[in-house]
Amino acid sequence: MFGVLRAITAIIHFELFPHGPFRYVITRSGLHIHHLFWGVLLLMVTGFAALATRDEAWHLRIAIVFGIALALTLDEFAMWLRLADVYWSPEGVESLKAGAFAAALLGVYAFGEPFFRAVLKDVTAARRR
Repeated sequence: MFGVLRAITAIIHFELFPHGPFRYVITRSGLHIHHLFWGVLLLMVTGFAALATRDEAWHLRIAIVFGIALALTLDEFAMWLRLADVYWSPEGVESLKAGAFAAALLGVYAFGEPFFRAVLKDVTAARRR
């Protein structure tokens, strides 16, 4: 999702398809709504949904939407870190670094989950003795 966002934003910024469907979202008053807004909104919704449901079937769906929301927010990490629109400036690379860091953490978790579970099981068993 992070890569898709970068591609769509590049299409909009560099006007690669001037007559295509991709445009900045601008309100009637001239306010530019960044995709960070939608990401934060989705993070809130998925957080509430995760707290509200006990149904295991919904957890995967919530996790997918949470991942999309995370990509939306991390793609504009530099903007919310600096409180300025630095998306296409040299400081904008901070968003790429934040996305790479999050992907690395998810990778460590995904590949290391059996190991972490085994360590946790051993630690809890040792504490019971």
